[in-house]
Amino acid sequence: MRSKVSFALMGVFLASGLTACSSSDDNDTEFSSSGYVQFYNGSANSAVTTIRGTEETQVLASASYGDVTSMIQTNTGFTEIEFYRTDSDDQEVILESREIDLPDGQKTLIMLTGDFESPTFNEYRFEREELDDHFRLFGISVVTDQSSYDVYMSDSGSPFSEANLLSTINYESLDEMEYWAPDDDDENFDEGSYTIYLTEPGSTDVIFESNTVSFQFASEYVLVIRSSSGAIQDDIEIDLVLNSSAVSNLDDVNASAQYRLYNSLDNGTLEFTLEGNEDTAPSVVNANDKTDFNEIAFGDYRLSAELTSDSDVNFNNRLVTLNQGESKAIIVYQDADENLTSLSFDESNQPQVYDKEVVAANLVSDFIDVDLYFVRKDETIESAEYLISSIDFGESKSVTLPSDFYELVAVFDDNEDTQILLDRTELLGLNEEANYIITIEESADSPTGYKISLLY
Repeated sequence: MRSKVSFALMGVFLASGLTACSSSDDNDTEFSSSGYVQFYNGSANSAVTTIRGTEETQVLASASYGDVTSMIQTNTGFTEIEFYRTDSDDQEVILESREIDLPDGQKTLIMLTGDFESPTFNEYRFEREELDDHFRLFGISVVTDQSSYDVYMSDSGSPFSEANLLSTINYESLDEMEYWAPDDDDENFDEGSYTIYLTEPGSTDVIFESNTVSFQFASEYVLVIRSSSGAIQDDIEIDLVLNSSAVSNLDDVNASAQYRLYNSLDNGTLEFTLEGNEDTAPSVVNANDKTDFNEIAFGDYRLSAELTSDSDVNFNNRLVTLNQGESKAIIVYQDADENLTSLSFDESNQPQVYDKEVVAANLVSDFIDVDLYFVRKDETIESAEYLISSIDFGESKSVTLPSDFYELVAVFDDNEDTQILLDRTELLGLNEEANYIITIEESADSPTGYKISLLY
């Protein structure tokens, strides 16, 4: 196995002379005159993590789980950097402060791995090369059970039986993989389209198969094997990291999906079916209740629903598409004419430990453009830092906020700038590791005629 990689367990970044680079810059860059650094977040229970140079206290970039910063071009030599997250009181929590050496012509890839309660910052270095119609491919696993994987690759359109074993990839160990059909004058991979497979070491049973992947840049690619997070956990995914902030995320083409359905009606049990190519037995969900997450094969489905007490209140054949590794929420409600209808949206695939990606839906036909405030104990709606504004009827919007206690306040501003309070809650803890959904609904039991429901 060819290896041009050296690494040490260090946490890091930079200070001055910074320029962000994109992968398309590679062909015309003189690599020996600068150092290069990039940060990837591979900790599955992490918060958004920011890096900066300490000499100028300059914020450089941030990365959530499965995300990467742009590659930064900088002066070579030693420099001080630090990593931090922001807590619920908007205070910085320093995770790591280190000095890093940035040699000429080398890329330093810093990867956050492991449990975010005691984070590990690993530093990997490799020489950058001038490449022409070829690319280099590195591989690493950040799956926290420290599993190893055999990586296979085939030309696009070829089956696994014609795939080539590239390497056994281990936890936190970065290795460069070899091309099985090198040119006489270049040992690197030919640019083109390929399929990537994963198996357990020594096995030929495929546990992951990608769609066709286009390697179109003459650059260094880093293949990162990681666990899924958020609403769907413990599936295997692959990130392809280049020299920009864009990450190509690859799901298993055979991965399942999941959904959950919420019945927002105050009085009425729903019977619903979600049918693909095969008949499916109906399911029942009570008023103001939701189903558990239901695992289901990926594909396109027909959603139909009706009231068990009145079959004339129904809808049929709504299209719901569930892609591989995707979790979808479905909300059934009544429109302005009291016809049964639905909306659906993807649930977050980000960790919900420190930061919450909360989705809110307006189910009140009387009001469009409802504002939803997240008010902490020392705030009013005028000083609240977090807000979802202008949620139209039958629409969902999201916001990311820190784990904390919030009073939820739904307000409508009429044309005369008069604020109408639809509902407010007591202080609620949005601090579970869960995907939260908030609905604003009509309610005969509420003094205002409307209510806010918090689902998770």
